[in-house]
Amino acid sequence: MAAPTILFCVGATKAGTTWLYRYLHDHPECAMPAVKEAHYWDTFDTARCEKQLVAFRVRLREMRAAKVQANADGRRWQVENLDRRINEMKALISALEGDRADDSVYAAWLTNGRDAAKVVGDITPSYATLSDAELARMCDLSPNTKFLYLIRDPLDRLWSHIRMQARRQRQEHEVYEKKSNNILYRILNRGQERHILERGDYPKVIRKLRRVIPEGRLLVQFAEDLFTADGLNRLCAFLGIKPVKAGVIRPANEGPEVAMLDKLRPRAVGLLNEHYEWVARNVGPLPQRWQDNLARA
Repeated sequence: MAAPTILFCVGATKAGTTWLYRYLHDHPECAMPAVKEAHYWDTFDTARCEKQLVAFRVRLREMRAAKVQANADGRRWQVENLDRRINEMKALISALEGDRADDSVYAAWLTNGRDAAKVVGDITPSYATLSDAELARMCDLSPNTKFLYLIRDPLDRLWSHIRMQARRQRQEHEVYEKKSNNILYRILNRGQERHILERGDYPKVIRKLRRVIPEGRLLVQFAEDLFTADGLNRLCAFLGIKPVKAGVIRPANEGPEVAMLDKLRPRAVGLLNEHYEWVARNVGPLPQRWQDNLARA
């Protein structure tokens, strides 16, 4: 039996990666790990690795506590599910803690027990920030590695990322809508929180990916097209699997809707205008949502 395709979805942040994970997780020809974002390739730095391990250990404790409760309540199916997730998390922690010279422990974590699947994967948006050398190392993990980069309307992606940041940072006394617009104001007027822009720098990331990833092993896809038959067919053809109907037909993890201040919108689009133009020239015709946001500005 042929080895499965290893899919690396490298972003973009807030561009549909969670929806993609759920779609592939439920697909009969795929076997996705219980951990969506493995953070293997972006944690070779010791400090960054330790920070990620702390987060994974917290999740491991939470799963063990949930298993105890499920056992007490007699929910056997949930106990079995949690057993699988706990074992996968323990194995991933071991991969991050161990000898990472040849990536074999990580490869085993990703593929063991999934031989019957056509696709396995690691969907970690922060991989888009990796260097050429690090991406090349990912590519060399297997002859069957493929890379996917989802791109969402730049303004929608930026605003969604800002709202996620606001939710995470908001104190009890702060108003979510005001905090979100304050973050955008700081980006536009003070050049702060540049990492939010970096995660959606489509020209920079796509140039890098095309420079490193061999032709035929990289797909750049509009996130908006995932919710159309043609877009889903294109994704599945790239992965070598049959299209199946999606269980959910809208983005995941959107969070509460918050209005962007009208006075900030034109400046935000102006900041991103280069991205709209570059994508139109170098990727393909812009989806309607992209055109609408440009027209509104």
